[in-house]
Amino acid sequence: MANVTSVQTLVDGPRHVVLKIDGVLDTSDLSSTLVIDPSTLSAMDINGVKASQLRIDRIIFDVEDLLDVQLFWDATTPVRIWNLVGRGKIDARYYGGLQNNSGTGKTGKITMTTQGWVASATLSFTITLELVKQ
Repeated sequence: MANVTSVQTLVDGPRHVVLKIDGVLDTSDLSSTLVIDPSTLSAMDINGVKASQLRIDRIIFDVEDLLDVQLFWDATTPVRIWNLVGRGKIDARYYGGLQNNSGTGKTGKITMTTQGWVASATLSFTITLELVKQ
């Protein structure tokens, strides 16, 4: 087989975006893999303008033991958003969300990588991202 990842857009509204990301790794870790590009979102924001970046308000994750998933803001030098290990929830709404602070070459995209795949193992993860268009 081969690694399988999928990103399902559950909500693409005028302000909010909700994604469900699933991955099953059976051959290697993931190198930089696109999660979302705000320019591909279909709905306009409340002012009729397409979003150029996103804020992360909440992350809910279930990452199989031995594996960790790293989320990045895409830029000339990608900036790590969070390292997801095990199971949990990050609720950043109370302090304004996780803002894209990637600097030079900022694209607005979110990417991911993994670490920890073990030869002859099949490891999986599921992540839900609740985002706000900016």
